[in-house]
Amino acid sequence: MQVKMSFTTKVMLMLLAMMLTVTIAISVILISQSTANIDRQHNDTQLRNLRRYELLQGLLTNRMLLWVETFAQFGADETSQENALVAAMEKAKEPLNLSLQIDRMWLFNPQGTLISGEESQLPGYVARLIPLTQQQLRPRDVVACEQACRHYLSVPVMTANQHTAVIVLSSSLQELFALLSQSTNAKRLAVVRRSAEDSNGAATMEIVSQLSPANTSYINNILLALPATTDVNTLIKKGIRLKMQRQSLLVSLLPLEHAIQQNTYILFVHDITADVAAANSYQQNVIGSAIGLFALFALLMYLLLNQYRQKLLRLSRRLPLLAERRYDDFKARSQHTLLHKRGHLTDELDVLEQTATNLAIQLEDIDSKMALTTAQLENMAMFDSLTGLPNRNMLNFQIDKQIAASAREPKTVALMFLDLDDFKKVNDSHGHEVGDKLLKAAAERIVRPIRETDIASRFGGDEFVVLLSHIESREEVEVVAEKLIQAFTTPIEIGELHFYISVSIGIAITQYAESTAVELLRSADIAMYEAKAQQGAAYRIFDSTMNLKVMRKVELESEARIALREDHFSLALQPQLDLKTRKLVGFEALIRWYHPTKGFISPAEFIPLLENTPFMLELDYWVIFRAMRLLNELRADGYLNIKMAINVSASQFVDSSLPNYLDQQLKKNNIPPQLIELELTETALVQDMARTTEVLKAIREMGCLIAIDDFGTGYSSLSYLKALPADLIKIDRSFIAGMLDSPDDRSIVFSTISMVKNMGLTVIAEGLETQEQYELLCHFDCHQGQGYLISPPIPEKDLWSVLNEKLTDQVWNTLPPINSASVNVD
Repeated sequence: MQVKMSFTTKVMLMLLAMMLTVTIAISVILISQSTANIDRQHNDTQLRNLRRYELLQGLLTNRMLLWVETFAQFGADETSQENALVAAMEKAKEPLNLSLQIDRMWLFNPQGTLISGEESQLPGYVARLIPLTQQQLRPRDVVACEQACRHYLSVPVMTANQHTAVIVLSSSLQELFALLSQSTNAKRLAVVRRSAEDSNGAATMEIVSQLSPANTSYINNILLALPATTDVNTLIKKGIRLKMQRQSLLVSLLPLEHAIQQNTYILFVHDITADVAAANSYQQNVIGSAIGLFALFALLMYLLLNQYRQKLLRLSRRLPLLAERRYDDFKARSQHTLLHKRGHLTDELDVLEQTATNLAIQLEDIDSKMALTTAQLENMAMFDSLTGLPNRNMLNFQIDKQIAASAREPKTVALMFLDLDDFKKVNDSHGHEVGDKLLKAAAERIVRPIRETDIASRFGGDEFVVLLSHIESREEVEVVAEKLIQAFTTPIEIGELHFYISVSIGIAITQYAESTAVELLRSADIAMYEAKAQQGAAYRIFDSTMNLKVMRKVELESEARIALREDHFSLALQPQLDLKTRKLVGFEALIRWYHPTKGFISPAEFIPLLENTPFMLELDYWVIFRAMRLLNELRADGYLNIKMAINVSASQFVDSSLPNYLDQQLKKNNIPPQLIELELTETALVQDMARTTEVLKAIREMGCLIAIDDFGTGYSSLSYLKALPADLIKIDRSFIAGMLDSPDDRSIVFSTISMVKNMGLTVIAEGLETQEQYELLCHFDCHQGQGYLISPPIPEKDLWSVLNEKLTDQVWNTLPPINSASVNVD
C-alpha cells in the first residue's frame, strides 16, 4: 500500500482548517461588531435628530407662550378693553417678527369673533382650535406645510372682566429647520409628505418645504435613489444608507409633530462617508490581519511539522521493505537516515526509526530461522519422520499428479495398499520402540522391489502405500505384488529378536482421469481387507464385487441395528450330550435373524460382514443377555445343572467391560457361574497372548468355564493349552466329518482326545451327524458331543416342546444305544 497523503500533512491540513475556521469566526465577529456599531451610530443619529427637533420646537413654543403671557399681563394693566389689546398687538408685530419670526397674529374675543388680524390669512383648521382653546384653557398648536411650513399656536388670554380671549400666533419654520440642520450636522434637510395614503413606500414621497432649486434637485435625487422596496418605517427607525457621488449618505425620516396633514416627515440627509470609510478600513484591517495571521500560522506549522513529515516519510518508505523482506535495502536507507540525524536532538520519531532498525535486524534473523524451520516443516508435512518415506499428504499429491498426467497422455495408474499382518502383537508384546524399528525395517523391504519411478509411502500405523507409474499391464502389478510378499518371507531381525511378518496387499488400478486419490485409496483399502481374509501373505485386486460387498456390509449393519431394536434376533439352542449316558449336559447358544421381508438370514452371511464393526460388540452382549435369560427360565423349569455355551468374538473377548458384564448378568439371573461356558476360537485366543491370559484368568476366577472352539484349525499347537487356562476343547467338525474315511483325521481326533483328557480337560465333538461317528467317538472316550444326529439348533420358541418330546429322565431318547461291535478303529 502506497502513501497517498502523509500523516503530518493530514495533521497540518486539520490544524490549518481549524485555524482558518477560528480566524474566519473571529473576523466575522469583529466585522459584525463593526457593522453593529455603524447601525448603532445611525440609531444614535436618529435619536439625536428627534431630541434636537423636540428641543428647538419646545424652545420656540415656550418663547411664544412667554411673550403672550407677558403681553396679556401688560394689556390687562393698561386697559380692559379689547381695542386696547388690538392696539398693543399692532405695536408688537415688528419686534415679534424680528425676534420670534412671528409674522401673523389673530385675536379672538371671548365670543370667538375675530377682532384682529386678516381673516383671509387664517386657515380653517386654525379657526377650529379657538373653541378647544377656550374650553380647555390651555395652548393648542398645529403645523401646516402647504406652500411653506408654518407653526400655529393658539393661547388663551384672560381679560379684565375674566373672559377668555384667544391670541393665535403664526411663525415660519424656516429658522427652526435651519437651526435643526445646523445642530444635527445634517447635509440636507427637507419636509416631505407621502402622497399615497394607502402606500407605505418611500417612493411616493414629495417635498413640501421651501428649498432652493439646488437643494430641491438634490433631495429629489435622494428620493429617487431610495430602493423601491424601502418603506417609511425603516427610514423612521434606523434610516437607509445610500451611495451618491462617491459619498455615503444616511437618509432618515422624523415624523413632524402636530402636523395638520398626515404622513408629513422631516427628511434628514447626513454625510457618513467618513464613518463608512473608517468602518471599511477597520474591516479591511481585520480581514488583512486574519489573512496575515493565518499565513504566518501556516508557515510556522509547515516549518514545525515538515521535519516530522520527512521522518515519517522515510519510515513509510523503509518499513514496507520489511514486509517484502528486502533487508539489504532497508539497511542502506537506514544508513542514509543516520547520516541525516547527526547533530539533531533525539525525539520520539528518532527512537521509532532506531527501533525499526533494531526490529529489522531481529526480523532478518527470525526469517532466516523460519526459512530453515519451514523447510523442516515442509519435510515433516510431506515425509514420515520414522521411515523417511513420503507420508499421506505427499502420497495424495503424487496420486493427483499421476491422474492429471493420465488426462494428457492415457496411462494406467496402480495403487498398492499394504498392511503388516499381526503387527499389533509385536507392538503389544515388545513395546513401541521395537515396533518402530520393525516399521523402519519393513519400509526398507517395501522400497527394494519397486522401481525408482514408483513411490512407496507410509500411510499411517502399519499401513504402507505404493504408487506405481508407467504400468503397461495388470501382470506388471501382480509381479510387483509377488515381489513384495516374497520380501517378507524371511524374518526381520531386531537385535536378538526375529519376527515373521507377512503383508496383505490390496490393489486398485485405474485408467480414468476422473478418478481421485480418495477413490483409489478406498478401493485399494477394500481389496487389502479381502487379502487379509485369506489369512495374510496375499494380494487382491479391487473389482466391483468387493465394493458391492462393502455396500452390503454397510446395509446389513444398518438393518441389523434395526433388527436388534425391533427384536428380530433370537437364539437357537443346540443340545450338548454326554455321549455315553446320552444325558443332556448343556446347550450352545446360536444367534438367528429372521428378517420381516427377507426371511431367515444365515449367520454365515451376516456374521462375517458384521465382524470387526462396532455393532458386532453390541450384538455379542445381546447374545450373553439373552442366553442367560433363557438359562434362568430353564432352571426355573427344573433343568438345574444344564450349562449354556456362548460364543465370544475376539473383539468382545478383549473388551475391558466383559468380566463386569458377565458378573452383572450372573447375579441378575441368579445363575451359578460354572453353568456358563464361553467359547473362543484359537485365532481369537492367540492374537494377544498377554491380554488373553489376563482376561481368561479373570473369567475363571469368576467361576465361568472356558472352551476353545474349532480346535485344530488354527495354530494347532497343544503348547497353547499349557499357557491358556481352558476347561473344554471342542474338536472342529471338519475332523469329525472325515475321521470315518481318513485315517489321518481319525488319528488326529483320537490323539487330541487322549492328550486333552490327560491334561484334565473336557472334550466336545462338533458336527456329530451319523451313528458311526457317534459310536467311534464313544469308543475314543470323547466326553460330550453335539450335532444334527442329536438335534439341529432348536429355536427358542420351540425349546420347551422339543425338550418335553425328546427328554426322558434327562436322557435324549432319540439317540440310539451304542453298538460296540460295529466300531472299527482301523
